Amino acid sequence: ATWNEYGSPAFNTSRALAADADVIDAAFLFGDVSYATGYQSVWDDYLEMIAPWAARLPFLVNPGNHEYDYVRSAWAGHAGGGGATGGTAQTYADVYGGVDSGGECGVPVERLLPGPTPAPSSVPGAYVAILGPIALVSMNTEVDFRTNSPQWTWLDEALGSIDRSITPWVLFAGHRPGLVDSDWGKSCAGVDADVDDRAWTCGPKKPNSSEEGNEGSEEDLRDASDVGVALEFQSHVWPLLTRYRVNAVFSGHNHVYQRHCAFDPERVGSGIDSHLRRIRELGPGDDADDAARSEYGKSGGCVARPSRIMTTDDHDDNDGEESEWWVYDEPNAPVSLVVGSAGAGFTRNSVFSLTKGTETCEFCEAVMYEFGYLRVAAVNGTHLRCEFVETQRGNGAVLDRFYITQRGVAEGAEGA
Repeated sequence: ATWNEYGSPAFNTSRALAADADVIDAAFLFGDVSYATGYQSVWDDYLEMIAPWAARLPFLVNPGNHEYDYVRSAWAGHAGGGGATGGTAQTYADVYGGVDSGGECGVPVERLLPGPTPAPSSVPGAYVAILGPIALVSMNTEVDFRTNSPQWTWLDEALGSIDRSITPWVLFAGHRPGLVDSDWGKSCAGVDADVDDRAWTCGPKKPNSSEEGNEGSEEDLRDASDVGVALEFQSHVWPLLTRYRVNAVFSGHNHVYQRHCAFDPERVGSGIDSHLRRIRELGPGDDADDAARSEYGKSGGCVARPSRIMTTDDHDDNDGEESEWWVYDEPNAPVSLVVGSAGAGFTRNSVFSLTKGTETCEFCEAVMYEFGYLRVAAVNGTHLRCEFVETQRGNGAVLDRFYITQRGVAEGAEGA
């Protein structure tokens, strides 16, 4: 089953990375790493597959639901709680209560693919990695990230302490997206479950609190749907990204490549700007209501759209032909990307539309169901170059190209 779902495309992506390893300074995978879900033999196969390139450069990961999430009772007395980092069981426990990790609870990924040491936070997968002119800030989306939680407090401090005169580019990454084109968890308002066979996609998604291992946890299990997580992310974490002038935010979870506008949920007209405060005030087990879900993903949250240019330069491997580039020129908000395309079968969550496919993604600039990876290069302190490279057909074609530019970040950014 593992091979059928994750095999050939993952091997092709790994081969492509091995071929480029001499010109790659580091690699980052946004969670859902091996899909071993409790089977050590799958971890063995995965590590053997990536060894030709992962042994030659830093390989950074953050945990996804398939490394971390498990029933609530499994976290009682977990090795992470009260360990050398001084954390508590509550700090470490996943907030969704699913069974996606097969009982791994983040242990194998933390031991086999450790992050920077010494551990800068009490939350596994939350760290800052300095890669030349880039500061890469990683969070663990499976652990509580609400305002004033241990992870949120650490993120606030970490982002605020980055010296932009040394690392002018700040990139942010977590497994579950803070913005994604998906109908999983949208509003149920006006949906008739007896008529529409896709009604099951709407509303919060939680395990049954009466199931074995989750008994009595109905008061603190969080909504694991795409829209539910995004609404919480936009309410609690995204304000930190805009405050500290993060350049781009990356995620996985959905198996697709999506490039979005430069987005700010607090912008008037974003749709959920009037709902953010209420979402921040929700209790641990409370969910965003249909009114907020129905306003998710409006184009009013787009602070900036990219402009299209055609160019031929020495960098383009295009036989002298012009290449299409998209330029986010000083966008003043993070550019959002979902890059969940390294090998697992595609999740076409946006085709479940309750409006029978007539809806369009208002914040999307590019959506591709293609296997591949994203090359990111800091050209200098003002230009960040990004290219999405396909890996399944074997020709390594660049399917999407874009730049992000900035000016005067060292003088204007908080924490500089």
